[in-house]
Amino acid sequence: MNLLHTGQDLRRLNELAAILLKYGFADMLRRLGLAPMIEHAGRLLRSGLDPRFLHMGSAERLRHAMEEMGPTFVKLGQVLATRVDLFSPEWIEQFERLQDRARPVPFASLAPTVEAALGRPLDQVFASVDEHPLGVASIGQVHAAVTRSGDRVVIKVRKPGIEAKIQSDLRLLDQLAKLASDNSQELRRYRPVELVREFHRSLSRELDFTIEARNAERIRQNVKSLRWVMIPKVHTRLSSATLQVQQRLNGTPARDLARLDALGVDRPLVARRGAMVAWKMALEDGFFHADPHPGNVLILSNNRIGLLDFGMVGKLTDGRREQIVQLVRAIITRESEHAAAVLTGWSDGQPLNFDQLVADVEDVVSRYYGLPLAELDLPALLGDITALIRNHGLILPSDIALLIKALITLEGFGRLLNPRFDLIREAEPLMHRLLRQRYGPKRLVRSLGLRALDVVDRLYAPPPPSTLANGRTDGGVDPRHLERLVSRLERGQYRQIQTLLVCASMITGALLLAGRVPPTIWDLSVPGVLVLLACGLWSTWLLWIARRHLREWE
Repeated sequence: MNLLHTGQDLRRLNELAAILLKYGFADMLRRLGLAPMIEHAGRLLRSGLDPRFLHMGSAERLRHAMEEMGPTFVKLGQVLATRVDLFSPEWIEQFERLQDRARPVPFASLAPTVEAALGRPLDQVFASVDEHPLGVASIGQVHAAVTRSGDRVVIKVRKPGIEAKIQSDLRLLDQLAKLASDNSQELRRYRPVELVREFHRSLSRELDFTIEARNAERIRQNVKSLRWVMIPKVHTRLSSATLQVQQRLNGTPARDLARLDALGVDRPLVARRGAMVAWKMALEDGFFHADPHPGNVLILSNNRIGLLDFGMVGKLTDGRREQIVQLVRAIITRESEHAAAVLTGWSDGQPLNFDQLVADVEDVVSRYYGLPLAELDLPALLGDITALIRNHGLILPSDIALLIKALITLEGFGRLLNPRFDLIREAEPLMHRLLRQRYGPKRLVRSLGLRALDVVDRLYAPPPPSTLANGRTDGGVDPRHLERLVSRLERGQYRQIQTLLVCASMITGALLLAGRVPPTIWDLSVPGVLVLLACGLWSTWLLWIARRHLREWE
């Protein structure tokens, strides 16, 4: 950090300290070890809490302080609102209420940034630009425009100077997180260094509008089979890190219920469709919109849905999605140890009392045992799980925490449109399909193959140095024998697949005969006879091959 940054950061630190003191967080500054650094503000340290805030709890006072600190801390609070594993519902509620106090910037001040990003004057690209903003946020501002070719678009431009201010705040947050981790055992349990590192990555991505454009395009491709979902198309040739130009959707904000009713929108249908696309993104695609609140949704004609703002997305690997399916299954079937094992796998090696965790999981599971998916109270279930995680001092992986927060937000959005909305009910068909895929023959054969390769890798791995040094060769495997074993395993898997196909074909042939599917001869279905004959020949060939291989192995 150079001297210029040091001077800027110290001035900013004093400004933030004064705000925290104003809202009664002098003790926090002392625990962070910052009191000596701001000794010149001693009169503030000695002063009590402003009487205006005496009626507020700590969570509410911190919310007001973060709003006054500016856009970086508002964004930090929005990220903390996703950490339901770390903070109680009272704190989550206050983080969710954080409001950006950003004021509109005159478009004349933004025009140079737009022209610099375009590389040419505005009037060469746009026939008109509405100088009254459609939306104002801390990082960017959105305006309606019409291109020279007549396309209705919106332009989102990054505010001048905002990147330097955010980078300065991020440097301070890095230092404050290290101080918190080093000086306060109470704050250390929140893993401040990891939280700030995650926030740093998230906010840096949000500053780059090209990343948001790629997110939108990826989700647009993933959900294109759902004809009733619209994702605005980004004009990539006009967009850059500081400017995004995208298609403008003509719809009604989802929170404007009176307008939706006046237009005859089928609100229960829209709520179901919103849940369907959300579950598809999360469990099937593994790439989901992480902030599905009503402000990011437009209701279009014919009960279609338009999704906006892809600055915050979540990613779930195949393994993570499989763990989610395992956890849901374990809860429904009352396999407490299995559910506890999944949670332990998410604990990142943190020490815990596994037996006590199993007992507490059993308490949670017993409340939902035997319930069909459609009758699960998702918010209550998630609340119970996150409370259990907090009580055991576990920290969820950030992707799981983001998913849980997105589901809670989506449940509230669905209830806004339809008080009888049930998010978990909409997941039932997809969940059943995922379970069938997980335990289906194709997945089983693939899993066996991967395990065989893992065995091969382990056996072919060179022995430990100590073994070589001692000249020991006991326990080794003859590579030629190993290759024969692997070959037998592969052939066995191949025959398994063929046997399944033969059985399926025989059933098909029998159904064709029973249904007398035309054309027929002597009241017998010709397609059915041909299928059964083919199955007979196929089975005979498989038996001959199996006997030949058996003689070879002998």
